[in-house]
Amino acid sequence: GGQPPHTGAMLPITRKALGRDWMEFFTVLVWATVILIMFLSKLKAAQDVLIAIILGTIFAIANADYLFAKFRFYKVYVVLRRALWQDCWGSGVLSLLCLAIHYQWHEASWPGALLHLSSLAAWTLGGVQTGPMVSCALWAGGKNQMTKIQLMLRIISQAAGSIIAFAVFGLYYSFAFPGEGPFSHFFGLESLAAAALVFAT
Repeated sequence: GGQPPHTGAMLPITRKALGRDWMEFFTVLVWATVILIMFLSKLKAAQDVLIAIILGTIFAIANADYLFAKFRFYKVYVVLRRALWQDCWGSGVLSLLCLAIHYQWHEASWPGALLHLSSLAAWTLGGVQTGPMVSCALWAGGKNQMTKIQLMLRIISQAAGSIIAFAVFGLYYSFAFPGEGPFSHFFGLESLAAAALVFAT
């Protein structure tokens, strides 16, 4: 007699195999936690704060639905969710680009002004609100009938993206140039003038 045909059926996963998989996962998790604790123990207090800000902001963004569900304006948030997500990402990307330019030219103050002007360009070319001056100008001018609730949500989303960008840059700068202020020339009269220009425009 011939051999029985091969059915290709997979063997059931035993409890022993599941236990082994969980032990491997637990071992990796323990080592990752140990490495993280060793890394954090070498950081200064300011660096610890920056890491906490980054992780806390990311957590808030990831759980925005849960956080806003308790408020009356939740329906407004649901309608604007896609636009707010674009604002958040746009604000973070533009902030990082301008901060990267600031990194190349430490003494220059124009990268701070460029941040506000690039926000105006992002709105003009792509319809994305990446800066509070743009949103406040649109609300004050009544160009798109934005309500106060919508303005608040826009500014919160923009702030979240900017906070992550500035905290990440500040953390990197603290390692590259310890003891020096990362934003000593980024905020100044030029940046203030550019913000006023964007609002007036």
